Amino acid sequence: MAKQDENESSGLLDSISGVLDVLLSAFSIPEEPIEPLPPPLIMVGARLRPGLSARTIAARIITRQSEAGLVAGDVFADGDNTSEYMEIIRIEEIIDALLNDSVVNVVVDPGVAVMTTGVGNLGAPVVSFGMTTTMGIGNGIIR
Repeated sequence: MAKQDENESSGLLDSISGVLDVLLSAFSIPEEPIEPLPPPLIMVGARLRPGLSARTIAARIITRQSEAGLVAGDVFADGDNTSEYMEIIRIEEIIDALLNDSVVNVVVDPGVAVMTTGVGNLGAPVVSFGMTTTMGIGNGIIR
């Protein structure tokens, strides 16, 4: 077994400051979550959004890069601005990962009012009212 260096840390609890960090993190107050949006606002807002576009996001970043003191546009005598192309590639990969690799899970709390419609035994429309009795779980897609 290899001998451990006496200056090497063996974990969080090997010093007073490590112990204090663990205790403080156990009693820290987590950041308050944001308020959920009301359902009507979600329904209206979702229909008005254009969706994610890698080219649009990259264009916005490229037009603002002069704010950070970077060179923008075709200003190099030896060819195109490869930094701008790299920005487009970076954003395309991020958007691709969001759209193809991420997961959206939804939970419906018990006690949520539900209304269903359907066809009854004699072909007459039937409307039923009730509440969810357990948590409902579903999946969605980021758009």
